[in-house]
Amino acid sequence: MDSNIIFPQLPTYVGAISPAGLVSLAVTVGLPVLAGMFMRTHWSAFAKGFVLLGFAAVKAFVEAWILSQDTHQHFQAGQVAYSVGVSLSIAILSYVGFLHGTKLQQAAIQGGVVRSKPIGDKATTSTVA
Repeated sequence: MDSNIIFPQLPTYVGAISPAGLVSLAVTVGLPVLAGMFMRTHWSAFAKGFVLLGFAAVKAFVEAWILSQDTHQHFQAGQVAYSVGVSLSIAILSYVGFLHGTKLQQAAIQGGVVRSKPIGDKATTSTVA
């Protein structure tokens, strides 16, 4: 294995139980439950999506704070807020259809740029005897 591989520092590695990992797991489970209690049944799916995006931003901010506490580093709230804000903005633009009607969106909807074509006049299938 190459010793130059740099793994990201995340508080939730499988098999590495830590207080930060447990708090991160609680946040991961708790915030969507809290969002579900906050939403109303008569809200549209569009509004519910915005609430979930907002809670995802809160989760990212809280997990950055957890990581700073776990590594005993100073929490750069301004830089984290900026990063979360940019990510949230991109998510909102994607959610409201920033790419609506573009070739990129149509390619994603239709399953990609390259279409699969059958060989000859009929599709080929293989059977194992």
